[in-house]
Amino acid sequence: MAMWKTWLRAEPGAGGSQARESATYRGSATHRLLRGSHGSGLVEFALVLPLIASLIFGIFEFGRLGLSHLTAQHAVAEAARYAVTGQQFTDPDTGEPIPRIESIRQVIRESVGPLAIADSIVVDPPDGGGPDEIVTVSVSFTYRYFLPGLKDVLPPVDFTVRTAMKNEPFPR
Repeated sequence: MAMWKTWLRAEPGAGGSQARESATYRGSATHRLLRGSHGSGLVEFALVLPLIASLIFGIFEFGRLGLSHLTAQHAVAEAARYAVTGQQFTDPDTGEPIPRIESIRQVIRESVGPLAIADSIVVDPPDGGGPDEIVTVSVSFTYRYFLPGLKDVLPPVDFTVRTAMKNEPFPR
């Protein structure tokens, strides 16, 4: 549908009493959008939105990565603190003491929460060491990205967290 815009404009030098009528063709809505700047904000937003979304999701994902690494560090530190005391958990069913190495692994499993690192726990020496020996606790885990776009593009990240402490002079 054609649109005509009509307005009255005074003739120059006519003293303002004479007016002439002028008409212009405004064209279709698409033509007006292409000629003017009415749609430029929407186009700019559509171009910038993927960049902003990628930035926000990247911050979220790498924050989760850092949290996973800190959680593993905390779990290893807690297990090493437990290991240096020479304590053992008892089996709730039988009341018998659980082997010391399994007690240390249980401390790690309780501390990590949802991280999947249960199979990669290494304690050196394998029995947890005796009094005044150095015990090393290490955990390896693989971080897999959560977001579908990153999961397909980036490879998983492997971490190893390790700490060493000297055992207290506990009785054997």
